[in-house]
Amino acid sequence: MAAITGPVRNAVVYVLAAAAVVGLLVGYNIASDQNKQFLKTFQAFQQSQTLMQQQQYAQAEPLLKKVVEAQPHSFMALWNYGICQFGLKHYDLADEYFTKAREQRPFLLNDQLYVTQYGELLYAKGDLARAKEYLERSVSLNGGTDLAKEAKSWLDKIQAKEAQARAKP
Repeated sequence: MAAITGPVRNAVVYVLAAAAVVGLLVGYNIASDQNKQFLKTFQAFQQSQTLMQQQQYAQAEPLLKKVVEAQPHSFMALWNYGICQFGLKHYDLADEYFTKAREQRPFLLNDQLYVTQYGELLYAKGDLARAKEYLERSVSLNGGTDLAKEAKSWLDKIQAKEAQARAKP
């Protein structure tokens, strides 16, 4: 094979250099667009968290919906959307998103906050048996915390309802 020399070699080098520059510019523009989208999603998530802390679930819901659409595999986005739906008393939808979060991150079953919140949701839905299961799990994860005390309070409510049901003729 003959060596490439002179003007042909120079043309090849210039074409390769131009292709590399174009590739870098395209990559930069794509990354820049991704960064802008990520920043918008992050800001929406932060704003939704502030609104949820103020129990303004109706205002937080559209923001979280956009976050879930942008990050459908984020267990945090799914979980928080479930919390928001719970706050809006959309219990079936809340259950769906709590479940999706757990499917993305099975370790949530060892997260005391998650199991307490999910137990409360199940109680609100009237599924006392499952609520009891999750709330007992919360207590077993770390019995001395405020979350465990909250879970025990919900368990007391369940026991009172069960006693009421047994007392009816």
